Amino acid sequence: MTQIAVMSYNVRGLRDDRLALYDAVRACRPDVLVVQEAPIGLRWRPRCAGLARECGLVYAAGGRTAGGNLLLVHPRVSVHDISEVRIPQRFGDPIRGVVAATVATLHGRVRVVGMHLGLRAAGRKRDLEEVLRVARSHPELPVVVAGDVNEPAGGPSWMTLTRAGFSDAAELAGVPDSERAPTFPAREPRTRIDGIFASDGVEVVEYGLPSAPNLAELLTRASDHMPVRVVLDIS
Repeated sequence: MTQIAVMSYNVRGLRDDRLALYDAVRACRPDVLVVQEAPIGLRWRPRCAGLARECGLVYAAGGRTAGGNLLLVHPRVSVHDISEVRIPQRFGDPIRGVVAATVATLHGRVRVVGMHLGLRAAGRKRDLEEVLRVARSHPELPVVVAGDVNEPAGGPSWMTLTRAGFSDAAELAGVPDSERAPTFPAREPRTRIDGIFASDGVEVVEYGLPSAPNLAELLTRASDHMPVRVVLDIS
């Protein structure tokens, strides 16, 4: 396998239609699923494992230990060098963090970093400093950063990632601006606040969701966000 499908998805704490969520993820067939707002409360570990199982994946890293960021993988993908970080927040703010791991097939490796930036601009700036620190911790590997940016595409956080060497996967895939689908809110998407970014050396073969039967209807029930999916060549 020289190609690997990576999908980023804010699942809103599993508060929506879980069966629709499971069916949607299975229809998208990711090799790596980067989750935001994973279970973090009581029994969060078995709940994260249950989410993986219902999606046809296995738990790799994250959850409460990474501020609600979670990595799930297909059984054919191996996982190495896990990193789970909690980012200190102001009192009363949602927990934030970063999850990362090296994922590998027989044909290559890539470092995947999952993030969920804060609701306020100052918080996003602080969160990104930690995201970039984690993303740069394995300079010998190509890196993919994925998650909920919590601001429209082209905003300051997107520009910070670009200046740090992480390009918008939609741009790398050659998708015109007019065809870069909004991700929020899922029922009537108006703005693209979720993204996947890649370092130099990562070839983005595809950007966008599969055209599986009933997928659009499932996604409107599964969460308040639409997922973002890319196919990478890691040969």
